[in-house]
Formats: sequence, C-alpha cells, structure tokens
Amino acid sequence: MARRTRRIVTVAGVVVVVAGGAVFWATSASSAPGYRTATARPATVTATLDTTGTIEPVDSATLSFPVSGQVASIPVRAGQQVTAGQTLAQLDTTSLQAQLASAQSTLATARAKLAADQSGQTTSSARVTPALYVAASPSSGLKAQQDAVTSAQHQVDLDLTAASAAVAAQQKACRTVVDGTKPQSQDTVDACTTAIQEAQDVQHTTAVDEQKLADAEKALSDALAKNATSTEPRATATPQPTSKAPSSSGGKSATGGGGTKTSTPASAEQLAADQAAIDAADAQVAVAQQNLAAATLVSPINGTVGEIGFTQGQQASSSEHVVVFGPGENQVTTAVSDLQAGQVKPGQRATVTPDGSAQPITGQVTSIGLLASTTSGGSPSYPVTISLPAGGQLYPGATASVSIVTSTANAAVTVPTSAVHLTGANAFVTVLSGGKTETRRVTVGVVGPSATEIKSGVAAGEQVVLANLDEPLPTSNTSTRGLVGGPRRG
Repeated sequence: MARRTRRIVTVAGVVVVVAGGAVFWATSASSAPGYRTATARPATVTATLDTTGTIEPVDSATLSFPVSGQVASIPVRAGQQVTAGQTLAQLDTTSLQAQLASAQSTLATARAKLAADQSGQTTSSARVTPALYVAASPSSGLKAQQDAVTSAQHQVDLDLTAASAAVAAQQKACRTVVDGTKPQSQDTVDACTTAIQEAQDVQHTTAVDEQKLADAEKALSDALAKNATSTEPRATATPQPTSKAPSSSGGKSATGGGGTKTSTPASAEQLAADQAAIDAADAQVAVAQQNLAAATLVSPINGTVGEIGFTQGQQASSSEHVVVFGPGENQVTTAVSDLQAGQVKPGQRATVTPDGSAQPITGQVTSIGLLASTTSGGSPSYPVTISLPAGGQLYPGATASVSIVTSTANAAVTVPTSAVHLTGANAFVTVLSGGKTETRRVTVGVVGPSATEIKSGVAAGEQVVLANLDEPLPTSNTSTRGLVGGPRRG
C-alpha cells in the first residue's frame, strides 16, 4: 500500500481509458494548496473480472441444466445449425427470480441493521444533555473501531467458507486412501497429503483471524464503556444563566429518570453479528444469481444440434442432455471465486489474450458451473467456460489472460476509482469546494478499474480529491489507509 500511495501522490496526470473512447481526467493541484483533484464528469464505465484460463480444443458439447425447474422453451431442434452463445433451452425463471429478490431484500435489511447499530453507538455516546450538565465529546476513534470489528468479522466469514471447502476437498482426495480396500498410487497419496496440509493451513488462518476479531471487539467494547462513563451527567458548580432545570411535572429527563428512555447502544458483538448476517445474505444473493443464470442453456460452440433429451413443459433433470457437434474449435476454461460467481452470466463478452501474444481474442461466456472446487489456497471456486471464434492458431493447454465484462454503464457522473473510499459497506468521496473539503457518502454503480459510476452524492462538475499532497509519505514505520480504488466484493 505504501508504494501505491506514493505513486498517487507524485503522479502529475492520469489518463483513464473506458469503453466507448478515451476520457482524460484532468488531474491537477487545486487552487487550495495541498490537494490533487479531478472533475466529476459523464463517461462510459466498464467493469471487468480479470483472471487466467487454459485453452482447450472442443468438437462436441453435452449440456444439461444444473438447476431443477420446468422447461419453458426450446428454441432449437435436432439437426439445426447453432452458433456459440445461442440459447438452446430455457427454464421457467419465476421461482428463481423470486428467490433472488428475496435474497436481495434480506441483504438490504441486514445492511440497514448494521448501519442503524453503528449509528446507535455513535449517537448514544454524544447524546444531548441539559445545560445543567457537562458531557464529554465522543471518542474520535469510535468509527475506526467499528470498521475494525466489521472488517475482522468479514475476514473470518471468508476464512470459514474457505475452511469448509478445504475440508470437503480433503475428504474427497483422501476417501480412497482412508478406505484402504486397495493399494493406492503415489500420486493419490500425495494428493491426499497436500489436501490435508491445505486444510490445516486454512484452519490455522481462521484461528488467527478469529483472535483478531476478538481483539477488535474488545477494543470497541472498551471504547463504548469509556464513552458511556464520560457522558454520564455531572452537575456543574454554577448553572448556565439561560438554562432551565427539568421540571418534575412537564419536563422529561434525558437521563431517563421518569422521562424519555435512552436507548442502549449496540454492543461490539452485535456489530459482528450484523456483519456475519450481511456476509451470509451476500452469499445467498450470489447463489440465487448463479441459479438464475444457469436457467439458460447456451451452446459453447458453433455446430449442429445432435440430440435434445427433454421436451417443453417437463421438469428438467441432470440426466437429460442437449448434444451439439462441431467442426472443432477452441474454448477457454477458467475459475472465479464464490463471491465473483454471481457476477458472471452466459452471453457476457470476454477478451482472451494467449500468453506470448499481444492480440486479444473476443469470445463470450457460455457456461458457469454450480459445483465448487477448491484452489490451492483452499478457497472455493466455480468453473467458467468461454467460447472462442473459429480461426487462428491456438495451442491446446496454453494459458491465457481472461477479462470478462460483467457490467457497463453510460454514467451521468463518474469519478476516478481512486477517489472512492470504502468504510465497511459504505462508500465515500471527498469533495473540494471553496478551498474546503467535505466527505460525502455516495451511492456507486458500475466500478471499473479506473472510473466509478456515482449514482448519488456527487454532481457532474464538482471537484473530487484524489490525494492530499500535504500528508507525509508513508514509510515502513507508518500505518496509513489510503485511497482504496473503489468498492470491492467480499
């Protein structure tokens, strides 16, 4: 992070290239000394998911629905010529869309609960008291401690998901070894040993991160207790001349003595539980999005439909297939994480650049698997297949860089992605006006590598702060939280 912050501070100008043309962010030192700024403006923003994949030849494809449902339409017939990406069959998505809407509603509710509890902690420590009393100001570090708790809980949730996948991979790799009914090859034994080690490593990481969570919860709990003590009303020697003491009949005490009740702020443990609920709901949204995408069966290659194993109106089964035969083409297989899987859908455009080549090839996503595998680090991942057009000399087994276009928007307002700060689930932008800065909460849309769509919070033409040139450059002895480059998933 130190190197990245230094680069942001010293760069004289930044060129942002987005879909639809080049947009030049005219970054410069502002009239107010010490700030590097850019102007919010309209632009086309494209979000991509970048990964690596393996090129494979394919001359036939056997396809089935990975989710259950009623077959709503089959727009092709046996013997028909089809192209890569063409729809072969479609399930009725009524229930799947309802499931997605329900999951999104649950996620929104969970996020609102966290925001309310965070606000409750802050406002309760700075509640207004009558003039007869003197109250200390709330701790300036309370928000940072709240963020530490939610970030630590989020990391633990990721660890637990990875640990579950690693244990499942270990059980699969070691099943025949543990069974012991027949001799095993050395490769099988080695695979089992590697899977055991990976499961142990991720479980150790989980334990370490759980301790960090416990420490963050304790720090926040201590801060809340300190604030609660410091805001206890204490009588002054001489009342303020303009103040009035609360009457026993008509007034209501802010301290709750027979008057208005003071709500108890949420605990640190409650914030952690709120974040865990958000992570669980987010995972359900990703699953629902995957299921909805899987309801459309598309051809991964150009070819001829050789067989259709189901009919319109029947319940789909994984044992019934559509078979497509082709002249021999290429496809790229890659994998995305469980948090990225919900962003990938059949039909999305992708660019593939084989290693050693400077010329990208445009293909499209044809399928995403619903059965997770595990990476070498123990994290769950889902296979994605991208079809490539015929022609060109590609080598089977070669690796390639893959960039999947997940969303695009002709945005009325965009800012450089480096101007967007994340605090928990919230995004903020610092605006410079009249020589003064103001931090605003914003609603972001499509997040690209260089530009981010702003749906609310900032207007076109306003100056946003990229860096504070008066801040000292970070060193190995300083801990800074600089510009993070926009909202991240997971």
